[in-house]
Amino acid sequence: MGNERNGHVTVVIPTYNRAHYLPGAIRSVLNQTAADRCDIIVVDDGSTDDTPGVVAQFGNHVRYLRQPNAGSAAARNAGINASDAEFVAFLDVDDEWLPDKIERQLAVMTRCPEAALVAGRSYDRSSGAPLRLRPEPPVATDTPVDFAPALFKENFIPTPVVMVRRSALERVGLFQPELRQAQDYHLWTRLACHGHGVCLSAPLAVITTDDPDSVSRDAARLLRWSLRARQLLRRELRVRPDCRPAWRRGMAACLAQLRDECYRRREFADATRFGAASLMYRPWPRPKWEFGRLLASAARAAVEPVRKARHSSQVQCSAT
Repeated sequence: MGNERNGHVTVVIPTYNRAHYLPGAIRSVLNQTAADRCDIIVVDDGSTDDTPGVVAQFGNHVRYLRQPNAGSAAARNAGINASDAEFVAFLDVDDEWLPDKIERQLAVMTRCPEAALVAGRSYDRSSGAPLRLRPEPPVATDTPVDFAPALFKENFIPTPVVMVRRSALERVGLFQPELRQAQDYHLWTRLACHGHGVCLSAPLAVITTDDPDSVSRDAARLLRWSLRARQLLRRELRVRPDCRPAWRRGMAACLAQLRDECYRRREFADATRFGAASLMYRPWPRPKWEFGRLLASAARAAVEPVRKARHSSQVQCSAT
């Protein structure tokens, strides 16, 4: 990185076997009111479909990079490293930008040189339903603000609404390739520990929420990666010790969600482990039912092996 082209935006679109979504995402960039300041890079993360052919239809409007499958964090990093624009924005292949997204964010970056990133609101899109505006963010909008306390509690910034200042990335580093999910949350929080952010009150993107191929639809998997991201963020508390209470609350909430997901899946030993850890990070105040859920998980974890063994024995007997 370095030798930045001032006022330009690198748009990084990672993709893996999602060729049918690509045209919509790319066109939403080409239709920007500030399209002349956007450089589009599609990073093909080892696709086996017709991704190269789809990208080729857009000619020299899109730069195509290909790498062996390594995950979306590595793909985004490859796009960042291959570019030289002053700003970087991210678009997931199944999402689309609203036409004035880049123009709005560039205006903020010019007006607020202390801002490391600019985000905004978004619409959720699911088949057969009208667009739904996501809830208001837990921070003041349209003004530079410290995002860190709110982000340590929860991620309120979806990837497609973000624009980052390249100099901020040079300070804190890129996406963490270890994280197959939640790497965006990890990066936003690190950036927030070193610079202010601005969250626009205007919606900037349309995000698909019902894609059957999306890995984020596996709730337990996403929660486990979110937990790992939060564990890694403990390092940032050396820079922001004031955020430790918020980090503990975020850890407790994530562990409680994992507890409930494991309980739903009848993984009672894991539900017990996550429930106990959640209470350790934030023992009080907690509703009484959470302590009851912990006791119920522990009790069912104790009897579940016996139940499974009995069921297996009955199946063998019926087979003979």
